Amino acid sequence: MCGRFTQLAPWSEVWAFSQPLVLAVPDAALEPRWNIAPSTAAWVIASDGHGGAKAGAMRWGLVPHWAPDAKGGFSTINARIETAAEKPAFRGPWQRRRCLVPANGYYEWVTDAQGHKQPFYLQPSDAPLLMFAGLWDRWNAADGTPLLSFSIVTEAAEGELAALHHRRPLMLQAPQFADWLTAPSPALGPLLASAPRPSLRWHAVGPAVGNPRNDGPSLVERIVSP
Repeated sequence: MCGRFTQLAPWSEVWAFSQPLVLAVPDAALEPRWNIAPSTAAWVIASDGHGGAKAGAMRWGLVPHWAPDAKGGFSTINARIETAAEKPAFRGPWQRRRCLVPANGYYEWVTDAQGHKQPFYLQPSDAPLLMFAGLWDRWNAADGTPLLSFSIVTEAAEGELAALHHRRPLMLQAPQFADWLTAPSPALGPLLASAPRPSLRWHAVGPAVGNPRNDGPSLVERIVSP
């Protein structure tokens, strides 16, 4: 699962990490965010329809284009890779509306035997960024106002990471970026099965990250885990 993540790198770093994508980024600076929560906007990368890609802001929590209203996004912040191609909310995006979500790291909570929840911050151990696989959709209000929203694709966690949570974001490497955005959906199975996953490291952080109103670099500072 992924319920909170960070976007800290400037556009120059996102652009460099995204290569060989032909990526267009906004003129405005990417403001660092240490506590991106569901129902808030984040930057994602989607196909521009002309062989390249572009970065834009979307709300986290996918609202299907056919939804009667925009209220149901919280239950769709994550899409399980095992079922995304069949789930009504994700079936269309899986076929033709995939995106990438640049991140510097993400948070997971571990609950001990006494019910105490300890947050951990996970980040790449040998790369400047992570790139989550995502799905997106466009929902239109009655007056025609569009809402662009996205979901982060997850897969089963393995090894030591599974001790933190049994799910993890699906994290891609540069050779898979363009294919994830544009390849026909039947080709995704072999693509993802052969894609290496990035190496991660993690440490305990304070409870302040649990409040979505909190933001700032102190949220990712290491603490001594109890």
